[in-house]
Amino acid sequence: MIETLSTFWQFLRKPKLLKLSKDNKSLWRDMLWLLLLDLFFAGLVITTYYILVHFKIIKEYVQEIDILKKYGLTVTLLLVCIIAPVLEEFLFRWHLRKKYLPIYFVCFTLGLISNYFIKSSFLTWPVYLFFIFIALILQVYFKTMDIRKRLVFQQRSFGYLLYYSAIIFGLIHLNNIKGLTLSDPAFILFVISQGFMGLSLGYLRIKYGLIYSILLHAFYNFIMVILAFFFS
Repeated sequence: MIETLSTFWQFLRKPKLLKLSKDNKSLWRDMLWLLLLDLFFAGLVITTYYILVHFKIIKEYVQEIDILKKYGLTVTLLLVCIIAPVLEEFLFRWHLRKKYLPIYFVCFTLGLISNYFIKSSFLTWPVYLFFIFIALILQVYFKTMDIRKRLVFQQRSFGYLLYYSAIIFGLIHLNNIKGLTLSDPAFILFVISQGFMGLSLGYLRIKYGLIYSILLHAFYNFIMVILAFFFS
């Protein structure tokens, strides 16, 4: 446990691209302890949330759609433990080891953020097209850059990319909470919870590969669904 958490902490302090590890023993050890760490952190955030709700410091929120009630346990497990982990890991973590894909990830998510604040259906597509155009320009620029300078830039910017991806991962999941917007400080609790998980998933993706961040994501969602099923 100590070795896993210490290595993870050192990675968070100074994120960098790691050589893919093929050590199966450390893989399953890391996956187990990171899963327990994510569950512990989520429990800590949930406890804090309900304490704040109890003392009426923040409002209570519910899920936008209770998929357990709407679809039942079997379909929920399929959606949350198979489809969602695969789609979300490809969307939020796949780019972390790619050369130019991070440019498109950052530009596309900046388009999402811009449209959230602009709130104009007329400007939605022009905003996305603008950021896609910026991404194309940046890709051309990086292709013409000296390879050594590009590698140095990618190494130095990797930490920002990792944390940015985790924050966006947390912000996207605010859509699951009915009525919660960025105007209510309570959103920070939900973003912190999901964002922390995004960091552990990013660590596994970088150290072992995308398939293992998908597995950790699936295991975490499975436990949460089962807990929700028995406590609902």
